[in-house]
Amino acid sequence: MAWERINGQERQISVLRRAIKTNRLPNAFLFTGPEGVGKEAVAIELAKVLNCDSPNALLTAEACEKCESCKKISALKHPNLEFIFPVEKILLEKTSETGADRAKQEDALERMKALLEEKRRNPYHSLRMDKAMGILKDQILLLQEKAAYKPLAGKKRVFILSQAESMNEASANKLLKLLEEPPPYVLFILVSSQPEMLLPTIVSRCQPLRFSKLRPEEIREFLERQSFSLEADAERFIASFSRGNLNHVVQMAFQSVENREKPELQRTRDEALQLLRMLLSRDRGHEVIRQVEQFSKRDKTRDEQRQILLAMLRIFQDVVRKQNAPNETGLVNADIETAISKFAQNFPDADFESAVKETESAIYKIGRNANPFLTFSALCIKLKTFLTR
Repeated sequence: MAWERINGQERQISVLRRAIKTNRLPNAFLFTGPEGVGKEAVAIELAKVLNCDSPNALLTAEACEKCESCKKISALKHPNLEFIFPVEKILLEKTSETGADRAKQEDALERMKALLEEKRRNPYHSLRMDKAMGILKDQILLLQEKAAYKPLAGKKRVFILSQAESMNEASANKLLKLLEEPPPYVLFILVSSQPEMLLPTIVSRCQPLRFSKLRPEEIREFLERQSFSLEADAERFIASFSRGNLNHVVQMAFQSVENREKPELQRTRDEALQLLRMLLSRDRGHEVIRQVEQFSKRDKTRDEQRQILLAMLRIFQDVVRKQNAPNETGLVNADIETAISKFAQNFPDADFESAVKETESAIYKIGRNANPFLTFSALCIKLKTFLTR
């Protein structure tokens, strides 16, 4: 049935099914937890149950998977299901009459459609448009208009706000008014891996449901169910390095199977490791500059730049673990444990904990569209100070 497609999250699914069976669904949920663990996948399945044509759907909290409504929701084409996520501002502007601007709008629209198509194929896929500035006020105004109309078919209109923390103050205040007096036929599902960035007044009007980080064994079970024929080493790397993010798991598994080479994220990690070695050396400053320029190139998407920083962060976190517990075995970068141990042993005076905090700050800035070159440059200057005391 529908819920069986979800990897892990048994407790969270149980909470939702009980709410459906007892008719105690709130008007708004706040799904929180790490990225890629299934928050939006669960939201889609919840929408499916609530709109299933089977007379037993609400009694059993199970979608039939056979009716027209279930099929449309699986295809993300049901009028009662809509994703609101950060899009490029040009998509919210009136259709341009000039050739150049119209071409830009059409290009952005095609990229948005491609994102949604990938989401249909892989419900763990992240809905990110590279030039987006967050969920904008005009998107919430449009949401208000749509929420005012009762569903023409089915039982419940479900609006899933992906990366809800990306709302600016204006859009958050507009949403707050909607949450204060929600229509009874609407369910809002706010999804966020950084709920602390949401307005407290928005959080207080949503029923929270925290999703768990997936364990490596759950990742391996997922890979087996998806019938990926992976080498044992590749499977171990994916299970540990993905940090429970099933979107990354799928990407890395496909790359390993199709290309028979290191997954892209593993190559990114190796680049981050190389940069760390440069920073720890005294006479490789010119190489650091070249690497920063490489990371900041225009052909690098925001997500790619973010992945570089995440790879650096995970290396630093592993080194801190090794410094605190030399026999630690549960490293994210288990395949380079020897290198991690050498960093911990050979640089006992380096402040890796400050490096962790500064890298987290850089990740936040890149997510907020800060200048990549300035962000990477400032980070490297600070890391050099922390690591070469």
